[in-house]
Amino acid sequence: MAQKFGKVLNLDTPLIKAAKELRTKSIDNAVALSRGSSRKDMDLHVLWSRGGYEVGVGKPGKETERKNPNVNDMWPFIRKGDGLQEKSATFDDINFELEHMGNRSPYALELLGCLVVRSALMLDHVIKNGRVTYEPPEEIVREITKDIPELFHVPLPVFLQYLEAIALNEDVKYQRRLNASGKPYSKDAGRPNNMLSCAHLIAVLLKRTSMVGYATGFSKKRGVSPLAKKDLTGAFPLLSAESVEIDDASDDGNK
Repeated sequence: MAQKFGKVLNLDTPLIKAAKELRTKSIDNAVALSRGSSRKDMDLHVLWSRGGYEVGVGKPGKETERKNPNVNDMWPFIRKGDGLQEKSATFDDINFELEHMGNRSPYALELLGCLVVRSALMLDHVIKNGRVTYEPPEEIVREITKDIPELFHVPLPVFLQYLEAIALNEDVKYQRRLNASGKPYSKDAGRPNNMLSCAHLIAVLLKRTSMVGYATGFSKKRGVSPLAKKDLTGAFPLLSAESVEIDDASDDGNK
């Protein structure tokens, strides 16, 4: 496996640094999308489509209706034909899907974990027609699909794009507002913390790290338990490359 996919998945320091600009642009693009007058009259924006499926975001999202509203919140959706997926996946739903996947194929789960880490760092994102799009390596997706053809009742490529839409929304929510103390959230709040929490669970399921550390993270970081960046290549050896430097954000105790 390492010989087959190592070069595709290896983390690369220059690309990690360059991807920071992609993250900023993706957030700016999402914030600039139009919004409807209410949740019943959302503006729907398709971010990806293939095989009859569309994945995108609707605006405004549910958190815009809270007492202390998050005005930038969006609603990630999956649509096939004229029908929208009735239920949005929560992170609990995603975690259950990962657990089932691990029971079926640890090999496929490890490859998925590598994609999740790379997505957290935006290493498989590109700019097309002025917009940031997610393009996971096709050969990796095909390999995972051999064992796990679908997740959350949709084909694997659709699920990956849906997970991307969720990650984008998390970034928009936390990187475009202040916390309860009136201060900016840490640079890892949003996409990195949520995607690396998924990676952390995968590492636990693969027995690469401890369940205790994973559980403790939630009590310390308010609903997320990201795998520390210094531990990424240890948990997922296929990501390993020489002289990779990934700075952890300072932990201000916020998501």
